[in-house]
Amino acid sequence: MDDVTRDYRTCPEAVDSCIYVCGEGETNPCHPENIYSISIDTTDGSENSIGSRFRIYFPWEYEGLNANKFRVTASWPALSPAAVFAWGNYAYWDVIGNDALPGTVQGSVWYGSDCQDSLGNIGSDDCLELVGRFCFAPGDTLDWPEYMDQSIANDICNGCWVSFPAWDEYDDYPYSDSLLSPGSCDVYDHCHINPPDSISCGIGYLDGETVSIIDEPVPLSIRLKPNYPNPFNPATTIQFDIPAKIQYAVSLRVYDISGHMVETLVNEKIEPGTFKINWNASNHSSGVYFLKMETGQYSKTQKMILLK
Repeated sequence: MDDVTRDYRTCPEAVDSCIYVCGEGETNPCHPENIYSISIDTTDGSENSIGSRFRIYFPWEYEGLNANKFRVTASWPALSPAAVFAWGNYAYWDVIGNDALPGTVQGSVWYGSDCQDSLGNIGSDDCLELVGRFCFAPGDTLDWPEYMDQSIANDICNGCWVSFPAWDEYDDYPYSDSLLSPGSCDVYDHCHINPPDSISCGIGYLDGETVSIIDEPVPLSIRLKPNYPNPFNPATTIQFDIPAKIQYAVSLRVYDISGHMVETLVNEKIEPGTFKINWNASNHSSGVYFLKMETGQYSKTQKMILLK
């Protein structure tokens, strides 16, 4: 669900956010104007920790039914949700910022009676569900780990905002509404902690920009990062890290789908640092290509798609 105000629903005064009814719940809320800032909780979750909480309200009554069951999930370690409380005609939960990295929260509220089956599954065919999905930027984004985008101000965000979002398992619940499904995504603009190699994300992944007022630290490990854009036409940027002086040459080559090498981009010893290389494929035909990086015992291959 998005957080667009509807004529027939208003929020209490001085609230941070509110769950609203929307058509199909397909809108991605994670554009820069929809990202909420939250500071790091430095007082171990105390209710008196000023500025470390973000309060999300939902109506106690919906379509003539009262709130009966709820499920609130948040992406750890960035965020953790508090218990749900009632307040006047509304109920609410708090979101606590724990660590400086992108975070997401999903709240699912069921209205009716007996909105839980005999197996303990929350939901019922006789109850109605409201879903709220929220995106947060806990802490100073300059404190985020290096492989995350250090600024959200310039993001294009035409993909998913953060890997492993809190709603990643929504479709697995037995009473989930297909119209409220967040869908699947294999391209992310920001990384969570330790994303797998199958996740395409990194510093400025979608916008190609790294905005920082601090110097880039020396990389901690050899790493080939996802090229961007991907798919591309006709050029794409390839980025890789070299943590220290190495005795081997760094090899970076492009192969076509049949396994034939079509171009050598790098084949030499390289000083430590983070490097960007632009590959212009104007002389190649559309299709799938494979980028392979090798140096010493490190080897990694990733797919690139040229669309003309």
